[in-house]
Amino acid sequence: MRAATHSLADYRRAELRHAPYRIALYTTIAGLALIAGCQLLFPRMPTQVVDFLRVAFHLSDLGGVVLFNDYVAVYFCAFFVGMFGLLGVVVGPREEHQLELLLSKPVPAADFLAARTWPVLAMLTAVGGVLAAACALATLPHLGAHSSVSPAGALGAGLAMTAMVLLQITALSVAFVRVAESMNALLLALLVALVPMLPSAVFLYRPDLFVDRPELAAVTVLANLVWYDDTLAWLGPTLLLLALLLAAAGVRAGGRLLTRTHRA
Repeated sequence: MRAATHSLADYRRAELRHAPYRIALYTTIAGLALIAGCQLLFPRMPTQVVDFLRVAFHLSDLGGVVLFNDYVAVYFCAFFVGMFGLLGVVVGPREEHQLELLLSKPVPAADFLAARTWPVLAMLTAVGGVLAAACALATLPHLGAHSSVSPAGALGAGLAMTAMVLLQITALSVAFVRVAESMNALLLALLVALVPMLPSAVFLYRPDLFVDRPELAAVTVLANLVWYDDTLAWLGPTLLLLALLLAAAGVRAGGRLLTRTHRA
């Protein structure tokens, strides 16, 4: 039993060493560049453009407009890392006809999936955390007596976005157990990525649909990350911790599904 446990720990360390860290590094750099670009670009934009975004999304100042776009950058960067990392867990080996060989190792299928999935989840969480910290720093030029953003609120909002991505990627890790081709997996992931953006797009072009449903806007429109800046200072970290617990349950569910699929 001790030898088996030692062997499993060695396998987990091996998968950890071979995780696609370069994707996380390059995406973090790209995300930091996007956040810095928002800081430079929006103050120089025509007033009409900034006012349009401010009024359309019920934002009270330039800081809110800038941070709203920063949060979108956090979302897509974290999702990109998780999506491409996840393609190499099961889908890629299956498409290359290597999955059966990998599962023939003296490692249970559930442990195989967990050992490959957790580094991906850890990477996207780290990327989201770094970019959330960058968002907190991005609030500094916009602070004032009546500012709609704060460093603590921006950090919490970035962590809330990271929590959402963590749950999305965890759900995809379970779905990908049954997906045979990378293209199909990519299309499914892109669909999942776009779903949270749809209510914000509807709010932009058809705000009348939300007039009698303020609670719906508060939950689904991404501008709520600016609207509830004070609340997100504590809610964001809480949501991330909850997402990590749910991710653990999701990885176990994916492992059970892979075990049944492999046996079949």
